[in-house]
Amino acid sequence: MSYITRTGNLAATPELRTGDNGPYTYARVLVTDRIRQDDGEYHDGPTVAYDVAVAGNQAVNLVDAATRSGNIRVTFTGRYRVTEHTSDQGTRVQHEVRADDVAVSLRGQSVTVERVKTAQA
Repeated sequence: MSYITRTGNLAATPELRTGDNGPYTYARVLVTDRIRQDDGEYHDGPTVAYDVAVAGNQAVNLVDAATRSGNIRVTFTGRYRVTEHTSDQGTRVQHEVRADDVAVSLRGQSVTVERVKTAQA
């Protein structure tokens, strides 16, 4: 399994779920790279959709930010794998990330940060 860091836009507001280990969500993040051509011009490459699994307080905060602000730009980092599924409709490639960290990008959007007080151990 590889490790990846990417930045892109949420495809939709993720839904918060609760499991045996606490809150989690799956966020679909769309990333389009700018590719430099031989003539020096830049063009958009193909858009890649990453299915990002986010757990714990990060999942709660991501869903809250997306619910309040809509289509936000995020940066994620985590363990990455590509899987391939074949069905009657053809072959589908899925890009999966188990996020270690998710952050709202400051590029092209403003963000309000609020520090959460944690209990001292």
